[in-house]
Amino acid sequence: MFLSRYRKAVDTFAPPLGRSYRLLCDLTHRRRAVKRPYGFTLAGDPFMACAGWVAEEIKVFLQLIATHDAVLDIGANVGFYSCVAASRGMQRIAIEPSPRNQSLLQRNHCENHFTSVEVLRVGLAREPGLGRICGHGGIASFVPGWAQASAAHSRLVPLTTLDTVAARRFHGKKLLIKMDVEGFELDVPAGAGMTLDLAPQPTWLIEILFRDPVIPGGISRGFAETFNIFWQHGDRCRRLDSAGASVDATDVARWVAQGSVDGETHNFVFWSGPVLAPWCGWAVSSKRGMP
Repeated sequence: MFLSRYRKAVDTFAPPLGRSYRLLCDLTHRRRAVKRPYGFTLAGDPFMACAGWVAEEIKVFLQLIATHDAVLDIGANVGFYSCVAASRGMQRIAIEPSPRNQSLLQRNHCENHFTSVEVLRVGLAREPGLGRICGHGGIASFVPGWAQASAAHSRLVPLTTLDTVAARRFHGKKLLIKMDVEGFELDVPAGAGMTLDLAPQPTWLIEILFRDPVIPGGISRGFAETFNIFWQHGDRCRRLDSAGASVDATDVARWVAQGSVDGETHNFVFWSGPVLAPWCGWAVSSKRGMP
């Protein structure tokens, strides 16, 4: 329980201990699935079954599902978000390059009879090719040295672009994209120019870290550039927290200058369309799939 509570710190500052602990947990948790309050069971990382886990993100995700046609889960991990989408009858694609996570993702969908999911065993990048993914579980990354992961434990996996996966498939559909790619936030949209300009434009829920011990050097050098990609395609941005405050270039420049994000928020929503009200009291609109 202690290591589970402090898993990120353990993974970052004592990688061998974190890896050993995760492997031990896999031996235990692969054998049982925990009932989630969203109508399905989940095997894998036990913290995902805890009450209140990423409550704000899930709240927004559920609200957005109601007005979207399909969900693209990039960095699907063990399949929590794609199972949520499946429980609501959504068309979905789950993209997960880690072999360990893929195995649990497929098990979770199969045991809940969510077998219409499309699982792609690839990473997404600027261009197709091959890449090495390092680390274990939810902090596996294509970024060398992420969470002090050893290259000795890396795996070679195929890479493709988001445009290859989505650009020609979702024209005319309201697409909701959830992206959690552990430091690769700049590389994925860099290979998604056509997807960013789909009509209607997708809605994105993204984790973007700026300052964190898992980042090599402690600070993301591509933080501001990631936001700029979306703004260049006409998207707006809000923080994905209880206040839902808007984010513009001035905010990002201030965060970079001061060396920290206000409130330490690292989850954001990008969309194109009318101004959003804060998450509390969203009025759901059918226009462009956004509240």
